[in-house]
Amino acid sequence: MHCRLTDGRTLQLDDEPVGTGAEKRVFLTRDRQFAVGFYYGTLSDRRERVDRLTRILTNYNPTLAANGAYWSPYFCWPVGMVDGAQAIPQAFAQRQQLVWPPLAVVTPTYRGNFYFSDRFGSRQEKEVRWFTGGKASKFVPQAETGTLLTRLQVAVRLARAVRRVHMAGLAHADLSNKNVLVDPKGGDACIIDIDSLVVPGVAPPSVLGTPGYIAPEVLANKAQPSIATDKHALAVLLYELLLQRHPLQGKRVNSTRSAEEDEQLSMGARALFIEHPTDRRNPPHAPITVPFARLGPHLAQCFTRTFVDGLHTPGKRADAAEWEAALYRTMQRLHPLPSGKWTLVGSGLPNASLTGDERLSGPVLVAHLLRDTPQGVVDEQDLFVLFHHLALHDWHLRVGTLPNEKADRTARGYVAQHAGKWWMVNTSATPWHVVDGPSIGRNASLELVSGLTVRIGDESPARVLRIGTL
Repeated sequence: MHCRLTDGRTLQLDDEPVGTGAEKRVFLTRDRQFAVGFYYGTLSDRRERVDRLTRILTNYNPTLAANGAYWSPYFCWPVGMVDGAQAIPQAFAQRQQLVWPPLAVVTPTYRGNFYFSDRFGSRQEKEVRWFTGGKASKFVPQAETGTLLTRLQVAVRLARAVRRVHMAGLAHADLSNKNVLVDPKGGDACIIDIDSLVVPGVAPPSVLGTPGYIAPEVLANKAQPSIATDKHALAVLLYELLLQRHPLQGKRVNSTRSAEEDEQLSMGARALFIEHPTDRRNPPHAPITVPFARLGPHLAQCFTRTFVDGLHTPGKRADAAEWEAALYRTMQRLHPLPSGKWTLVGSGLPNASLTGDERLSGPVLVAHLLRDTPQGVVDEQDLFVLFHHLALHDWHLRVGTLPNEKADRTARGYVAQHAGKWWMVNTSATPWHVVDGPSIGRNASLELVSGLTVRIGDESPARVLRIGTL
């Protein structure tokens, strides 16, 4: 069956849908490059939908803006639209009960790494629901579940993608375990169902969201989906991916009249964080082996702001950019375990796996971060962990640099253990200056001992590293 897009392109579609959702029937192209989702049944807000899709395809499309190639893998962003009676045969539309005149959104098909074969051999899309500790996770092969490192990489990509959407003034409105694809095995993530974005002043929300991810104020009929409600949904997704449980689903019963009313209250007006530091009325269903504070101070602060301070006060929630920065700083605390797995270490955290069943054999070497300014040296109250074969980048060695879309990813040096000693090797043209000692030029090495202080380069402000142990 041939289908004509509004830009004049023609696609050849399969005759039967590959799937049907709440609003659309989805057909694959014969070459499997695109999926075309046709609205079916009735559509009362057609003009609004067309206007929304037009803007999403053009003005608000990050894949067409500066750095578009970088952002493209982060989203399954629409690439075309079907609109009008000449687009497809009317008989086909009648047989499939499609809206007439037809209206459809065209998206790329999902990349191959976002599929897996479950324990029964069936091919499944890697929706978040498979990887959050619920019943579905029992059907996922162990090789697909990833590690702490790759799950943090997934979390970074989600936060970065949401930050990009919010930078444009848009809200997804339905971030959930069904509208995000993740690859914990490879550390990848992709946001889907973009065609329902809330466009300010043009397209109000067409959905309230997915149960479990709808912000409490929406369930309490006090607000509509927005950037503020996306912040709640993003935090729920990150909590689930990293801690394998839902932050609000505890033992507290808020209504005995019906399960529906209890759910409405427990996720809405009476929602309460299962790890609330002072209010214990909603304890988790199972004992917690890895509390959220075990993920380190940066993520713990974001979870506290969102699920304690901001659960019913949206303005206090951590935004996507803050989550992204907190995840970067958390990943700098990763250290390999003897088993090859990863753990997080730092001040106040044990030198052991998250669950405590595996310990590091000795002290951990760290670089405390300071900043040399014209007014003096400032302690940034942060650090990164040193381990064998750690590559050093600008975000380790330069003040104010993050590993985001603007970062130069060229390695500037590395850390190595040799003959029982630790070394830091400079592979850049920037000199490193040991305080009260020599300068370390290109391809020169520096033995790392506790108490050593190194100033990176000659710029101001400059990064200063003070070596210590945990």
